[in-house]
Amino acid sequence: MQPLIIDLSGKKVIIAGGGRIATRKAKVLSAEKALITFIAPEISEEARSLAKEYNYELIEREALPNDFSGAMLVILATNSRTVNASLVNILPPNQLVCVVDESGEGNVTFPATVRRGHLQIAVTSNGSSPKLTRKLKRELEEQFDESWIGYTAWLYEMRKKVKQLDLPFEEKQQILWDILADEYKDEAARQRAILLSQG
Repeated sequence: MQPLIIDLSGKKVIIAGGGRIATRKAKVLSAEKALITFIAPEISEEARSLAKEYNYELIEREALPNDFSGAMLVILATNSRTVNASLVNILPPNQLVCVVDESGEGNVTFPATVRRGHLQIAVTSNGSSPKLTRKLKRELEEQFDESWIGYTAWLYEMRKKVKQLDLPFEEKQQILWDILADEYKDEAARQRAILLSQG
């Protein structure tokens, strides 16, 4: 499988299921501003609470084939292996589909993700060992601590400024490499660099 970073903002996402796993997937997407709909005969209080917080739609019945029309992403997270298998068979092959209890049936899996500002790191074992994935995520969270939030925000702003400079392409590229020096992970060094650029 090929990892992709996808913008789901304003996109239709259908989650068939209303239990713990369905809610967990919705929580992962909660920062993405997707238009999420839960469809399930029984919807947990946790899912209801999340739906209320983010204005997600709730449809309290079994999912029907037409429910998935126009969805960019479908997540099949019912508590029934039979239902998930039957639903995945009615979906078009070009639709993005995550089948939570049998990843090989869908074409999308959710990696473990570490976010630090503009930095996003995703890791997966492609189903071979979810415990390994969780272990690696914990290690990455330690390696890339909260200080990376300010650092990546600074890199973003500096890149915008460098792109506006009246310099040859090669010189701009060299500056962008230079600001990756470890010293700029320190906030004081970043502030000094900003003052120098303004001077």
